[in-house]
Amino acid sequence: MNFIALFLSLLTGYIAPAPVLAKPVSEEKKAAKTEQIAWSADRRLAWSDFKASPDTLNPHHALTAANLAVDAKCNANTFAYDVKCVFLATESWTKNTRSEKLLHHEQLHFDLTEVHARQLRKNLQALGTSCPDAKPRLAAVVNAAFADWKADQEKFDEQSRHGLDAKVSEVWEQNIAKRLKQLEKFKS
Repeated sequence: MNFIALFLSLLTGYIAPAPVLAKPVSEEKKAAKTEQIAWSADRRLAWSDFKASPDTLNPHHALTAANLAVDAKCNANTFAYDVKCVFLATESWTKNTRSEKLLHHEQLHFDLTEVHARQLRKNLQALGTSCPDAKPRLAAVVNAAFADWKADQEKFDEQSRHGLDAKVSEVWEQNIAKRLKQLEKFKS
């Protein structure tokens, strides 16, 4: 049995800095297992989900750690995969727990990650179920998915000015919702 596991991460920070002092991270917290929240249309992020201490050197008000976890296997020459979109609570932080606008912006980043998880599922499905056919193209498909995801996140922040441009943010929100609906067949 061949086994391939890929773990892609993207950390996204947003908005201007807030004057808050960072708390020292204890060795116990460093050793703690990362809490993951699977993306769900029914479960929105809350500030209480952002469990890491803020990085005072980072110029943004919040940082969302989101992952695409890809598990691809060949078993008896049959290609199978699983793609998960998760929020990493113990790696995500905020300096401003009162801003609903900021929280909404962070949620849109998580939603955009789910768009890319669905697109990756679609692209992996297109590889077929035969390991000899799928295996040689797997790395290229996953690498392209990661590059597209990162570029889309950066474009979202650039165009919305990290959520400060409400009109552009609304256009992105509508676009993300549309893309999620178009890729509904590929939700987990």
